[in-house]
Amino acid sequence: MKIVQWAYARKYQIKAVFDDFPETVFLFRRIGEYYFLFSCTGGEFTRLPEREDYCQMEELVNEELGTLEHYLNRRSNRQGVS
Repeated sequence: MKIVQWAYARKYQIKAVFDDFPETVFLFRRIGEYYFLFSCTGGEFTRLPEREDYCQMEELVNEELGTLEHYLNRRSNRQGVS
């Protein structure tokens, strides 16, 4: 999966489109020092995103914005909760 495009939205938010789901716009919000998936809007799904897809999207966005280290060190990740 790759980021097709991304842009800043309102305060502390990012909109992103991914090549696996080109008809859908995913909205990420900033919490602390990293971004997490908040919602999605858009077209028809050829397949529904699964938890693994969401995690990969979050990693890609955080890597693009330079916050991947904070994302990987978040509390829920350290406790082993996904």
